Amino acid sequence: MKKKILFSFLLVFTLFFTACEEYLDVQPGSGFTQAEVFKSEKDIQSAVAGVYTLMLADDAYTNRLAFVFNMNTDVEMSGVSTNTVNGNGSDIACYDPKPYWTTLNSTWNAMYKIINTANDVIEGIEGSDLYKVDPKSQPSNITQMYGEVKTIRAMVYLDMIRIWGDVVFRTKSSTGDENFAQGTTDRNEILEFLIDDLKSVEPLMKNASEIEFGVERASRSFNQGLIGLLALTRGGWTLRPDENNPANIGHMERGKNYEQYYDIAIQYLDKVIQGRQHDLKLGFREFWIKQNNWETPVNDDVIFSIPMLKNSTGEYGYFAGIPITAGSHPYGSASGSLSLCGEYLFSFDKKDLRRDVTCAPFSYDQNLNQEIRLDLARLAVGKWSKLYMTTPLGGTSEKGTGVNFSWMRFADVLLMYAEAVNERFGPREDAKECLKRVRRRAFAQADWGEKVDNYVQSKMSPDSFFKAIMDERKWEFGGESKRKFDLARWNKFSEVIYNQYNKLYNWGRVANGAYVPGIDQVPGSIYYKLVTDPANSSRKILDIKGIDEVVTANPAGYTAFPFAVNWYSLNNDTASYEPRNDIKWSFRGFINYNNASSVSPTDPLRYLCPYPSKVITDHRGAIQNFYGFNF
Repeated sequence: MKKKILFSFLLVFTLFFTACEEYLDVQPGSGFTQAEVFKSEKDIQSAVAGVYTLMLADDAYTNRLAFVFNMNTDVEMSGVSTNTVNGNGSDIACYDPKPYWTTLNSTWNAMYKIINTANDVIEGIEGSDLYKVDPKSQPSNITQMYGEVKTIRAMVYLDMIRIWGDVVFRTKSSTGDENFAQGTTDRNEILEFLIDDLKSVEPLMKNASEIEFGVERASRSFNQGLIGLLALTRGGWTLRPDENNPANIGHMERGKNYEQYYDIAIQYLDKVIQGRQHDLKLGFREFWIKQNNWETPVNDDVIFSIPMLKNSTGEYGYFAGIPITAGSHPYGSASGSLSLCGEYLFSFDKKDLRRDVTCAPFSYDQNLNQEIRLDLARLAVGKWSKLYMTTPLGGTSEKGTGVNFSWMRFADVLLMYAEAVNERFGPREDAKECLKRVRRRAFAQADWGEKVDNYVQSKMSPDSFFKAIMDERKWEFGGESKRKFDLARWNKFSEVIYNQYNKLYNWGRVANGAYVPGIDQVPGSIYYKLVTDPANSSRKILDIKGIDEVVTANPAGYTAFPFAVNWYSLNNDTASYEPRNDIKWSFRGFINYNNASSVSPTDPLRYLCPYPSKVITDHRGAIQNFYGFNF
């Protein structure tokens, strides 16, 4: 069904709780008592809508959490061509952000505004007569709203933990007279509280099919899936500081009793699966076309989708998506600035249907003809494109596409369940079936025997099955900014980035004739020609050779486009052959051209961000940076 625009409801909301610019400094609303604000169900709906409104008010969930906080991995990648620190401190892509990067402070504040308002609403509902008289024997509108606000609060806290580690933890409404110069709470303590908190409200929440606006609100399935993700995060690995030496990067550590949390993950992710509220009915391409057309079915892949407002908020299709040059056409422009690593395109099985949906090695000119666009860190995310829109936004449109941010999908739940089961019991049959369900959508039915059944059955050990899960999440979620979080909880960040740096380095060498053991051929160049688009005879599209298999000679009628051959060349200043600068420095906070010989794949990688300088100042010594920040 066509997505209902939740913002038609949100825009009539009057925010009763006025949030200060400073984090955690929220004053009670002026002119209203709590009893008045939460007197009727409609009043409570308005207060709940205010929590969703704040998710977009300061760009926290319109672009920062979606793509600004991306780090260079084997999936998403923005090239860094210098060893010089950016003056504004924004070098997060290469693992070197600075405390004075202003986006850290504004994002911290924006996320605490959401949390503080959620605390106010939770307390208001608890004190309302409607909640007190509700029998709480089955889900009602009141218990649903109470549960969804707690669920959103837990989601925001999880995102903060994944960005900063330990954070300030508040679950009570601000009275305005607290001592705000407080320290942080251990991330595991927060995660444990949130898991128990969401468990307490889960039975009285409703399914997406039973609530207005469907998956644009936090449903019972999202609550269950989020419990699963919180538990995997608590049971997984995390970077811990060296408290005796703040200048030290720290060390990776797994919390005590981690097995208990994998069991919780299995229990609640299984509830989502057995609840049968979501599925993978739509084909992969069809699913993303509907996303670009503001259609969000309540019973398919999306479990929770942060609602955007058309012509106002959202950058999917603009910043994230295929680049478009404005012209006389009705689609406007798109920057396509969010990039995938060019090598990622070649990691897919050539029969994987997700590849050509996820990876777009081209852009569109002002006449909507395709132009080749592919390099080390120059590969557009094809899941979003304004050209998918059946009702275009207009020739002058830019950002503000209104395309939703799908925070959790059912494919995510299936793969998390398979991961958790494998961790505890090895590749059990139900874990295999979950992996198969994701791969069935990724391949044509004629290929299921080889690419689904045989492939999954070949992963017989826990290690090989886990590697398959790592790969599957890589191919399923390209451009959705999940990779960095996955690598962290798996304790695979250092290993993957170490290998990726060396892979890109060696691809350049092999493309230029060097012998590297284990690497036979790489795509030194690809070859293209323009042909008439069979769906629109007035446009030209690319016919590309060299992606399905390496092509070493220029096919007749095709133009050569250098790829890996450009990644390694003679440096005239040093008179030696070297990798290109964006290989040298794109991972420089961990491994780079100067330190590569001394870096190990088991060394800790600093994937967390520093606390903002202003937060440290405001806390008057109660918070300090570790992990080598400021040193």
